[in-house]
Amino acid sequence: MMMLVGILMVVVNLWVMVDGKCVIDTSVNESERIIQERDLATLDPIRGERSNTGKDRDGNTYSFIVCEDLYDDSKNVSIIKTNGSKDRIVLGYNNRTLVTKDRNWLMLTFLGGQTEKQCNQTPRAAHILFVCDSHEYKVQIRQLNDSQNTLLCSSVFIVRHACVCTPVLGLSAGAVFFILLVATFGSYFTFGFFYLRLVKGAKGIEQIPHRNFWFKVGNILADGCGAVFRCDRYCGEQNVNTRYNGYSPLDDPLTQPHRDTERDSALLNP
Repeated sequence: MMMLVGILMVVVNLWVMVDGKCVIDTSVNESERIIQERDLATLDPIRGERSNTGKDRDGNTYSFIVCEDLYDDSKNVSIIKTNGSKDRIVLGYNNRTLVTKDRNWLMLTFLGGQTEKQCNQTPRAAHILFVCDSHEYKVQIRQLNDSQNTLLCSSVFIVRHACVCTPVLGLSAGAVFFILLVATFGSYFTFGFFYLRLVKGAKGIEQIPHRNFWFKVGNILADGCGAVFRCDRYCGEQNVNTRYNGYSPLDDPLTQPHRDTERDSALLNP
């Protein structure tokens, strides 16, 4: 069983090696690999797109394709440098990829490139920095100008593209309604204040537009709350009939005034 699993893993690794897609380098641990693979999916909309031919000040040219094989005879190679003598120099392999991402940018690094004398036999690496540009939809590569020759063993390129831009979340319908409501009330009170002050010559609290209505708002709200939450007063279930019907307890304070009034009226009748 273990042998079968080992054979399957070898087959999968070989398939990945010849597939030509960007594969995270094996030096990355499992948890970090999951994060980098998720970040790498940001480039899926432009996977396989070939860039323009970049040039540096020494006349070297650079060819790049996003996470695919650049040429049929160059497996796992996505970026190549061509010098003046037309020699191709592999700057890194896409099956040894590192990904670093933050808001509105992504760094794609290809490791394991060819060694050169000035690198002291150290493998080269290529870094492609994708920067957000919401108006750019083509892969246009440009080498970073290294005037001090500090990147002898690494090549840094910049690609501006919309695919790495973080989506901007719009306002919800409720937020738009609230903003319009606040703006409307603000305009109403501002223009009303200046109109009453400058045209009508109002002073003090008279400058408040429709002040009589606004002074009653508190009472109106209180009556509305009372009608909803004090049903015993407004629904009529416990309304007391204050009219005297001829009988009431002697100690009833509500009917006592009516009983005395009707009795006195009867005595005064001729």
